[in-house]
Amino acid sequence: MSSLTVTSSALERAKRSRDWSLGLIFLLCVVCLWVLSSVLLNDLFEKDIYSKPFFITWINTAAFALYLIPYHILGPLEQEHTNDHLPLTPKETIQLAFWFCTLWFLSNLVNNASLLYTSVSSQTILSSTSSFFTILIGALFAIERINNTKIVSIVVSFLGVILVTKNDDPSVSKTRDSVILGNVLALSGALLYGIYSILLKLKIKNDSRIDMRLFFGFVGVFNLLFLWPPLILLDIMGVETFELPRSPYVFFVVIFNCAISFLADFLWARAMLLTSPLTVTLGLSLTIPVAMVCDFVFKHKLNSWVYILGALLICLSFYFVNKSESEEEEI
Repeated sequence: MSSLTVTSSALERAKRSRDWSLGLIFLLCVVCLWVLSSVLLNDLFEKDIYSKPFFITWINTAAFALYLIPYHILGPLEQEHTNDHLPLTPKETIQLAFWFCTLWFLSNLVNNASLLYTSVSSQTILSSTSSFFTILIGALFAIERINNTKIVSIVVSFLGVILVTKNDDPSVSKTRDSVILGNVLALSGALLYGIYSILLKLKIKNDSRIDMRLFFGFVGVFNLLFLWPPLILLDIMGVETFELPRSPYVFFVVIFNCAISFLADFLWARAMLLTSPLTVTLGLSLTIPVAMVCDFVFKHKLNSWVYILGALLICLSFYFVNKSESEEEEI
């Protein structure tokens, strides 16, 4: 009997290790896709080619409805039945999508809107502070366990964020008030992200309990049905004029960005459920060094040693917190 227990435990650890590795691969893909998305949107907004953060966020989220196509063609994914977690029914999954739709939309909206007023680097840096919100909210709901390694990793990550801010591009002409507004929006997005990731983990608990295609599909449907009225209100108020893309370039960027969001947000949710909210949140801080590499490859821009040191600290903090989370999962 004890032999069977040991074998079962070993198989469970091996499966958890595979899931964790897959989650990290998904996370890396998300990092690259989100940096690309921010660069494309910032180019549209900064040059005032198509400054429509609400419409772009709405059309991106509405595209999630396309997930229902493979769901209905291929059928529901096979889900595990355990004593601790019975799988969510389709009705429960749809109800969850309804309640999370607005929070998901707002989190993405304020992040996109921040690119109107601040740089990609500042938005990326401030978005990484969501790890602090994740820890606080996760501890409140007893989802995240706090230890010395995590605390040190958070401090090191924060130090890296401070150092990277020294590399802000001074060539971008922004008023002080607009920069403050952009930074506040980016911080708001970080807060909403922390709330969203913890609540989703709290409700779902395990990746095997939910068919993410059904979940995201109805997030898109509810967004399409219920979140369009602000488009009219913003147009009437003169905040964001409702206007479809006119040039082929803008149309391509909007559709391409839509495809990026379609894939990246799905991979993000899978990564969060396969690992942990804190690991994914800290992992997304890797967008900062990835942005540095993009600057070097595409703009031939050599960053200062301060930026490189900050990026290194962020990478190290991600490594140690991920190692700590992995060890906790094996206990």
